[in-house]
Amino acid sequence: MLRVRSLVAFVVVSLVSGGAFAQSVDAPAAPRVPLDDPTGGAYTAPTTLFTPAAALPRFNARVTLGADVQPTGVFSPVRPLITAEIGLPAGFTLAAGTTFFGGDQSRVADEFTPFVQVRYHIFGRPDGHGWQVGVSLTGKRVGYNAGDPEIEASFQVQYRARRWEVGAQGTFGQSLTEADGHDVEGRVYAAWRVIPSLALGVAAQARVDVGDGSPAEEAARAAKGLPELDLIGGALASWTYERWQLGALAGASTIGFANGAAFIGQAFGTVRF
Repeated sequence: MLRVRSLVAFVVVSLVSGGAFAQSVDAPAAPRVPLDDPTGGAYTAPTTLFTPAAALPRFNARVTLGADVQPTGVFSPVRPLITAEIGLPAGFTLAAGTTFFGGDQSRVADEFTPFVQVRYHIFGRPDGHGWQVGVSLTGKRVGYNAGDPEIEASFQVQYRARRWEVGAQGTFGQSLTEADGHDVEGRVYAAWRVIPSLALGVAAQARVDVGDGSPAEEAARAAKGLPELDLIGGALASWTYERWQLGALAGASTIGFANGAAFIGQAFGTVRF
């Protein structure tokens, strides 16, 4: 009788253990990144100078409001931005919004640059750590009225550890009205996390005009403070609390100057739904 009871107990324990193992193997995968990640998740970046490589979790949305402030130069001193994003299945993110172009337009309303963007997360761990690789395609109109339609293709790569992260992005832009109107951009950042929700670091952006414009066009660009090479760089800070993120950058920019540079400040806030 004791042997029978022992055999029954052994079978019951085996079935329970086997069921638990099968459940752990067959359980659905975890979300791409939890929305309450104290680092902000791999689908965020500590600066607006960088497009995240990872996708926003599917069927979730994020809204970003911000502005660049550059008191001196030929461009408008305050340049607002707004972006709305939605996460789609299979690692896609769809975004739309507007950035600010600059002061070579006669009216402030003409300086807005509306855009639409689709991003794809090529590679990366679902928890957001380690390597993250993505691509994006952006269509925009540089200047609201009588602006230049342009398309940009970008490649992003990030590495995210527990206490630090780095990222690099390359972008090629092509005018849809001028065959020779194209440029390339390089963007990088590095951040150290003092605590999981607070990141401090540096970021930089370089944009160079690689088109072969006529002498008259080049002279007009120089007169408007539009050199062939633009640089932005500075120190960044990013703070995340649950679904909210606040970020800022203080540094220097050559945008709006044919020669030299001036102070630029950037600030933004995001909320994720």
